[in-house]
Amino acid sequence: MKETPSMCTCGKPDPIRRRLLTGIAAVTAFGRLRPASAMTAGSGTLHQSSGDVLINGKSAQSGSAVVSGDTVATGPDGQAVFTLGDDAFLLRPEGAATVADGRDGREINLDSGRILSVFGPKRITLKTPLASVGIRGTAVYLESRPAVTNICVCYGRAVMVPVGDPAKAEEVQTHHHDAPRRIFPPGRDPVMEPYTVIDHTDEELVMLEALLGRVPPFMRR
Repeated sequence: MKETPSMCTCGKPDPIRRRLLTGIAAVTAFGRLRPASAMTAGSGTLHQSSGDVLINGKSAQSGSAVVSGDTVATGPDGQAVFTLGDDAFLLRPEGAATVADGRDGREINLDSGRILSVFGPKRITLKTPLASVGIRGTAVYLESRPAVTNICVCYGRAVMVPVGDPAKAEEVQTHHHDAPRRIFPPGRDPVMEPYTVIDHTDEELVMLEALLGRVPPFMRR
């Protein structure tokens, strides 16, 4: 499908040196990385936590284990950086995300809040009450609120499906925050439209990829 021009404000790349330094700092802050080939698909770690962070309703802190099927939640002052297999996540305050594996690949359910994610090469489905996003090996910022779901496919290919009108699904191929979308509840027309990206940065993407021994594609140019 033809992409609608984006109104993104975060697409201008920062100096490459700054990104590299950010990635190096992330590795230093979070400890020695395991090679990607050594990572187990269903196991992971809470690398960084601040404020109130819960795993399956129990208080968690840096170093806590994360496994497939767990729900990671943050309080009003909480933030969590965690990995699971070859995927990494940054969950912002007042969020709740469940990551689980099944026959159809990995599924991330974001009941509420904001999450930035980077993924290895496999089938991924992200869900909110208003949207479903099918991707394979990419990076996505997702924000779930009662009246709207905001989606930015930071790089890669994805199909975004409004729960309220699946016929209005849109496939995008992006390189650098090129096609952010906002999805609304059933009955609104249009049910999906472009929007201005906020609340995630290239430096955060570099940090998440560095946890897995990778760099974002916009740094490989």
